[in-house]
Amino acid sequence: MPFCKRTILPRDVCKPARRLQQEAQRRAALEDLVDVCGVSLCSLLRQLSDLSRHSVSILEELEGDLATICHRSCVLEGRVVRLQRRVTDLISKPPPKAGSRGMSNRRRALILLVEVATLVGSCSSD
Repeated sequence: MPFCKRTILPRDVCKPARRLQQEAQRRAALEDLVDVCGVSLCSLLRQLSDLSRHSVSILEELEGDLATICHRSCVLEGRVVRLQRRVTDLISKPPPKAGSRGMSNRRRALILLVEVATLVGSCSSD
């Protein structure tokens, strides 16, 4: 369950802010429709500014997460390619001749598995 990182609350755009309310109490209340429109427009612009700041923050966070995922996937791709080359090299070795004192197929397969396991273990510790 994700945690809330940001809380965006709507503002009442038609009511003046406290600072403006205190000024309005000193002088006459907002008597003119132009004053009410100006206060509403100012509040609306502040709210849009806060919203755009939050959206930029969210997009920057997403960009950082995507860059991290891209880096990790590139590292993982490199490990898989190295492992694939190593396994191909180990498999492509010619089998020992039956008449010689070479390794048996079972022993060769066991050594191959051990080498692959050590290679995977070394890749996972990177």
